Amino acid sequence: MTDNSHVRSTARLRIIYRSHSGENVKTRPPYYSKLLGLCSLLRAVEESGSSPQVIFWNDGPISADRMALMREHGEVVQIDGGSNRRSYRAAIDMAARSDWHPDDLIWFAEDDYLYRPEAFRMLMSAWRRLEDADFMSMYGGLALDLASPRNEPRALPRLGAVNVPYPAEIDGTNWFRGVSTTSTFGVRHAVLREDRRLLRALPYSGGSWDHTTCLTVQGLQPFTWTEIGAELVPFGSMPAARWPAAIARGAVRTGVNLRSRRTMEHCRTLYLCDPVGALHMEMPAEGSALDWEALAGDARAWAQARGISVPLVPLEPSTLPG
Repeated sequence: MTDNSHVRSTARLRIIYRSHSGENVKTRPPYYSKLLGLCSLLRAVEESGSSPQVIFWNDGPISADRMALMREHGEVVQIDGGSNRRSYRAAIDMAARSDWHPDDLIWFAEDDYLYRPEAFRMLMSAWRRLEDADFMSMYGGLALDLASPRNEPRALPRLGAVNVPYPAEIDGTNWFRGVSTTSTFGVRHAVLREDRRLLRALPYSGGSWDHTTCLTVQGLQPFTWTEIGAELVPFGSMPAARWPAAIARGAVRTGVNLRSRRTMEHCRTLYLCDPVGALHMEMPAEGSALDWEALAGDARAWAQARGISVPLVPLEPSTLPG
């Protein structure tokens, strides 16, 4: 790593916060609410030391309390996507077509994360120092074994930077090459523009397509050919009614594997951090020894000091497909 701050000193953080009103069936911690997640993001924006652009990308109706905060703190865009996949693809398309600086960091945020107050400050500090970073995330703990072959990528055995030979320590946070993360991540705008079509296509690979996306853009093969073969030739291994879907999925994944064979100059890098800067609010909370319940309480107190009441709300199953 070299200090490249003179190159990215003018880079701006642009946050695209994807939200909807529904809930899914994941097991959530007792402090969870989308309002709390939004407040934690706004607190992190406030303490970032910069002026990030915030775009609230709302799929369908949003509760009045969250909508009021969104209108106060950024630009609100209403879409009618109807699913996580459609919302994601539309956000990718909008951001890639925007006339932003090539080195700007575009942060795609889902609405069920709890942010540490210093999250965006530490993210931008690293962004301005890691000259080879293409993608970054503040959540996820598996370090990439750089010695593993591209067609059989492996993770190092322990979470975080424990086994990483030379993590990049920036302002007390260790950054390292990661295997994958979720659909909450940052990407350099120039890379987003170049990879727009690929990023929009990968959600059709099925399953954990965020994991598939992270591997593919890094030039790492996401599926074994044995797995794909079983889907392309499903006869005898599954009921006939499932054959068309399996064959279609196998065909898509064949294309994805081939697309992962990128030239070296197009193999992207993904950096993760230890400790993490944000937590996906689902149970169990993995990959961090931080006291997230206490941080949730701090975020609630921050909100209450501004006249925002964040109650604990019982969850209802979502009717929004994935």
